[in-house]
Amino acid sequence: MCSPETVAGATGHTATGPAVEGPAVEGPVAEGPAEVSAPLRAREPISLPRGAVRDLTHVVGPDWPVFELYVKPMEIKRLANLAEHEYNAFELTYNEHIGTHLDAPSHFDDDGLATHQIPADTLVAPLAVVRIGERAARDHVTELTVDDLLAWESRHGRIPDGALLAVDNDWAHRIDTPGAFLNLDPAEGLYRFPGISVEAAHFLVTERSVVGVGTDSISLDPGTRPADPDTHRVLLPAGKYAIECLAGLDTVPDLGAVAVVGAPKHLGGTGGPVRVLAFV
Repeated sequence: MCSPETVAGATGHTATGPAVEGPAVEGPVAEGPAEVSAPLRAREPISLPRGAVRDLTHVVGPDWPVFELYVKPMEIKRLANLAEHEYNAFELTYNEHIGTHLDAPSHFDDDGLATHQIPADTLVAPLAVVRIGERAARDHVTELTVDDLLAWESRHGRIPDGALLAVDNDWAHRIDTPGAFLNLDPAEGLYRFPGISVEAAHFLVTERSVVGVGTDSISLDPGTRPADPDTHRVLLPAGKYAIECLAGLDTVPDLGAVAVVGAPKHLGGTGGPVRVLAFV
């Protein structure tokens, strides 16, 4: 989810819903030329590990924290029940960017892939997890750096081609404490949550061959630069998808798991809630 200032800084107004005529949708547009992405390198065939399956997805409902100026809380309305109608059914009303969710490239690129266009084979990917939770506990607006990525590679080898690179800020547990996930600082009027540096985003786009980038915080961009969503502007126009608000990253290894992203497929979408599973 982008912060209110991020949306305003990118568009100048409230983002509107997706158009259904072709992949172009209204919403944030990358400024300047898109980052030239390193070509996806051929990757080894993926075999799912036969161990446990971990759920990296939060439960989302009407109490999910949102930036209410731009994103309304989810609504769940009962339409039918067994006693009266002989079946149960609910109607859901929610923003694309709520809960554990995917940002499609079209979220920040009018010519980018929409949700229904993301290739299925990129949604099954080796999972590489970089952990900076100790630093995020001290500095709530810390950012993943290139040095963090290189340090991870010094221990585990090169980030696998075709990987989903996820950042574990030890942030997911904050969802259980009211106010802690968005972490508004009333004195500064800013949200204080960690993100991914622009330099790290450039590195992943130009020097490595990932299919997507994820985080357990509310946004790819940290709360320190709400009007400049530059990490989004680097990753999404380069054709990468993003997953925000991941859960359970502490239950998977740094390397060796395979992520399966149950992405939405609505026409022209800029994103949507996902169910992310990790086979370990």
